[in-house]
Amino acid sequence: MATSREFGGSRSTLVLRLITAVLLVLMCVYKLHLTYRGLNQPVAMEQAQIARSVAQGKGFVTGVLRPIEVMNAAEHAKQKKLPLDYQSMRDSTHAPLNIVAMAVALKMTGYDDFEASRMTDGGYVYAPDRIISATSIFFFCIAIVLTYTLVGRLFDEVVACSTCCFLLLSELVLNYAVSGLPQPLMMCFMLGGLHLFLSSVRMFQEKAVYWSLLYLSLSFACMGLMCLSGWMGIWIAGGLLLFCCFYYRPAGSYVLTSAVVLLLILLGPAVFNYINTGSILGNAMLGLYNSFGGGEEYAMRAASLNYVPLQAGSAVLNLLAHTVYQLRDLYVNMGSILVVPFFFLALLNRFKRDDVQSMKWALFSMWAIACVGMALFGQNEPECASQLAIMFVPMFVAYGIALVFNFLGRLKYESSTFNQARGLAIFILIILSAGPFLATLPKALYMGIWLGDRGRPQYPPYYPPALNVNLANITAPEHVIVTDQPWAVAWYANRKALWIPRTVYEFSTALEPTLKSGGAHVTGFLITPSSHSRLDSTGGMSAIEIDMGDFAPLAMEGKVLKMVPRHNVALADFFVENVTGNQNAYPLGQLVSSQGRFSRRVPLLGAEILYYGEPEGALAN
Repeated sequence: MATSREFGGSRSTLVLRLITAVLLVLMCVYKLHLTYRGLNQPVAMEQAQIARSVAQGKGFVTGVLRPIEVMNAAEHAKQKKLPLDYQSMRDSTHAPLNIVAMAVALKMTGYDDFEASRMTDGGYVYAPDRIISATSIFFFCIAIVLTYTLVGRLFDEVVACSTCCFLLLSELVLNYAVSGLPQPLMMCFMLGGLHLFLSSVRMFQEKAVYWSLLYLSLSFACMGLMCLSGWMGIWIAGGLLLFCCFYYRPAGSYVLTSAVVLLLILLGPAVFNYINTGSILGNAMLGLYNSFGGGEEYAMRAASLNYVPLQAGSAVLNLLAHTVYQLRDLYVNMGSILVVPFFFLALLNRFKRDDVQSMKWALFSMWAIACVGMALFGQNEPECASQLAIMFVPMFVAYGIALVFNFLGRLKYESSTFNQARGLAIFILIILSAGPFLATLPKALYMGIWLGDRGRPQYPPYYPPALNVNLANITAPEHVIVTDQPWAVAWYANRKALWIPRTVYEFSTALEPTLKSGGAHVTGFLITPSSHSRLDSTGGMSAIEIDMGDFAPLAMEGKVLKMVPRHNVALADFFVENVTGNQNAYPLGQLVSSQGRFSRRVPLLGAEILYYGEPEGALAN
């Protein structure tokens, strides 16, 4: 095969390895130190605050209180005849391994102590953020090493080093590397599983059935650990299992053994979810509301699913739309790397080695089933916890490069000319692919080196000092804050945060009484750019109304105050009476007007971040 030609001896191989290693170190320093701005992913912050609880010995206790989870927990506690303790609400949404890894890092560095890590130095970057990102980038480095070794086994040193360089010069891939999201850890287990799968395929081709079955079982053990790092990984594991049904003979022994190994690894979390929620799936299935019309966000923010009924009539159309999105934006979702689409051309190319052919179709099967999963859960963002496209980038890039080299090899160059040709081809492809990222690199370095840690935080919508210092100073750990940014409040302020529902009725009649029965005291509302920044986007006021429901005036109040700074405007004062005649239409003004329960308006970052709390001395009374 053309890609396996000798490349200039051991000296050239050493040079390639050195270039790859230096680039890896430089990119890690660039993202984690020179241009670091803190976390910006809600799931990363939510998992980080759970990890802090784990590091403190409290277990998987979450400070993010989703309305539907609060009500489900109360119902589950009632069935078991136990009191609801909102301070010890167990998380049943997130996979555990990434959280455990974060907890270990926080414990080792001492940042599991919230008070010891307060932002008292006047900086904008929260120190534990960097620890979370460092943990993520550690797994990313392992994934790069695994990519290098796996691609080297399939092809050669040049393809392996070129693949790693493409990954290290992709802005989206680097963003995942410091995001705190589970994908870097998931990628480690997936690539480790593919290593073992490749060994299984080779043993199967050599008729070594016992070793082939053993390697395949270990491969699915890795896939199970990948699922425990991020639940969406189940779709990838399912895709590999589907390929095994067609590849191995007899299929029964191979597939059954693999499925049993996978299920045994997932048994522990299933039991944990059943104990805490009464369902082996926990709250994971609520994500299906994305594709079935209600929207996962609305489902999580509702006190009951009766408020967000499934819209079966639009389910097929929504599923089709999300599927088309996965195909339409495949290039962007895979880091805008030029050679990624070449993988699909590689499907039409017959590689000489059977193991390379088998891996190619296994990857396609895994990707196809992953696309089904992302479509079902309505995945439309290139960078988020449930985006699986990024997981396939290393191997898609490798096959794309191999295809380019294969075409060059068919031109019948001499060995030295061939090496020069593919070196030039890789150089041109990297420049074309990484051009936009490299063009912005000088400015990013200038801003990062010149401003350092006092550079801009991830704003909007996140401004850690406002929560870690200002909000934490005026509230107590036992308080519950209703907010549009519960993950940030729980992480930066270490306070219990209820995701703001869409109706005052649900809050007043269901959520607050339930929390009160569990010993909780709601002390105020926090409004951040997570809601009102929509005014600056194409959505405008209608987007805020759709997203915030009854609380839309509260979300808009900060923007109004900025437009008329000389006037002490309180929009909620216009909503103090129910004029509709609907008994379920509770007026917003009863809660947050100048005469309401939460009448004390505290600017935490001017009018951008506003806290509506109880009057001074309210708790004492």
